[in-house]
This record gives sequence, structure tokens and C-alpha cells, in this order.
Amino acid sequence: MLIRYADDFVVAFQFKQDAERFYKVLPRRLNKFGLEEAPEKTHLKRFSRFHPGRKRNFQFLGFEFYWSLDARGEPRLRKRTARKKQKSAMSEFYQWIKYNRSKPLREFMPVLKRKLIGFRNYFGLPDNSHSLSHLNNYVLHSLYKWLNRRSQRRSYNWSGFLDMLRYFQVAPMRVSKRNILVDWY
Repeated sequence: MLIRYADDFVVAFQFKQDAERFYKVLPRRLNKFGLEEAPEKTHLKRFSRFHPGRKRNFQFLGFEFYWSLDARGEPRLRKRTARKKQKSAMSEFYQWIKYNRSKPLREFMPVLKRKLIGFRNYFGLPDNSHSLSHLNNYVLHSLYKWLNRRSQRRSYNWSGFLDMLRYFQVAPMRVSKRNILVDWY
């Protein structure tokens, strides 16, 4: 099985010998087209539903994939935001909020809302609600912190802050079956 997006791909094999043969031939095949493999991204991994757990995982397009047992004890493929991507996104949101906090809210909040919706649209898949919730809470607490540091006095208490979020229609990031936001703060 081959799963490809632009220049990134994952190839799955049933037998180890097939995977090793492919891995050996891949650099020569790519060279025919003037391409090179990225050694830091290219490796063989055992990834089997018969060995569930987060130790055997791989990352692809910002997601970490792993096998886990569901409520009935059957193996299910799970995905979550890759830790490196999650940390990077949290840092970017924090720096953006800190840098733009002095702008008027009517300019600042719609942009933040679009950024959050974009993140949710990409990473808002089933099994990833914990990662979304963690990022959402981090962004809200960062926003609360930096908005209250705009002057000598605190601008918001928590209930006033939630009212401001409702006014600008910044909803929590939630994963639903159709990935539609249904709850408001």
C-alpha cells in the first residue's frame, strides 16, 4: 500500500523481506528522476495491529499514527497531533498573541479565530480531541494572560473574558462527526 501527499509518502508491506527490498532500491529509483531521499525521514518500522501501543508509531503530515485497543478490545488505528507539531503550534500561537496583543480587538480577534479554525480544520479528526483541547486551553490561557498585560490594570476577569470570546464568536475546538463547532463558551 502506498499513501502519498505531495512529496511525502508512506509505503506499507505485509512481509518484512518486501519492505527491506523496497528500502534498498528506493534511493536508486529516486535518483533516476533527480530526487533524493531525506535520511532523517526514511526508515523501516514495524507497525502492526498485533502489537498495539504508542511505542510503535510513525509520523506523517503532522500526525502520529499508532495502534490501540478500542472498548471492545479490538485493535484500531489511532491518530493524534505529533508532539513536535503540537509544541510548535503552541509556541507560534503564544508568540503571535504576545506580539499582537496591543492591536484593537476588532482586528486581533477575527484573525485569531481564523487561525484556530484553520488548526481545527486540519487536525480536528476523530481520536485527536485531546490534542485539540490541550491546544485550545493553552491558547485561551495565553490570550487571557497577554490581554491582561496591555495596561497597568487588568482588562478582564474570567467571566468578562468568556463574554468577549462569545462576542467575537470564538468557539472551543471540538471534534464532531462532521467537524462542525456546536458548543460556545
